[in-house]
Amino acid sequence: MNTPALSRHVLQAVPSCAEPMSCTQCDAGLCLYSKKVLEAVHLMQLGARAGLVSQLTGLEKATANRLYRQLHGTPSPPGQVPFTDAWYRINDKRMLHTNIVWRLHQRLSQTERSKGRILINLFETYTQLVAKPLLNLTRTAFVPQLMAMDTWHERRCESCGIHYATPIESNSTFCPGCLLYHRHRCYQCGTALSPKRGGRRLANCGHCGAELMGGIRH
Repeated sequence: MNTPALSRHVLQAVPSCAEPMSCTQCDAGLCLYSKKVLEAVHLMQLGARAGLVSQLTGLEKATANRLYRQLHGTPSPPGQVPFTDAWYRINDKRMLHTNIVWRLHQRLSQTERSKGRILINLFETYTQLVAKPLLNLTRTAFVPQLMAMDTWHERRCESCGIHYATPIESNSTFCPGCLLYHRHRCYQCGTALSPKRGGRRLANCGHCGAELMGGIRH
């Protein structure tokens, strides 16, 4: 079954309620199941594998696999979800995007949305906020788990004062945004730094003489 046909089929499966209420408030079994299927289709359209969809929506793995095959025409790709934070720590841009996702998740998790709906809204908001998203749906879903597993925690940035998510063993006391900003401007006086010479990064600001932050890593 192709994608438009499947979408029409799923939409037709939503029951017509006699009561003027939202489907999120309805406890009828068919409504709840229809909502799960709709969320599953939406998640798969955003790039989720069947395993992640089953975990978030509560649908059985066999049902999620069958839905994935009907939607994409191929079996769900094998493989596991990420289990380390190595990918996120490659550079400060990935860390910055990870923190954007974490802040959005904190906002959305305070609502009464389901786990699947939170990830859908989170990923769609993230991809609309940034010009070039670095995290796919699977990487996005793993960010809250980093905090839940106590692999990461929140820390206060010494430069701008915001709280940001970072690995527990990290020695950095600056958020990814400040690290990126001060890579091009002096931490003390804010003067724009001149280009490095001979392939070497400047050690001190040419205006105030302060030591620069180029060597700080996560």
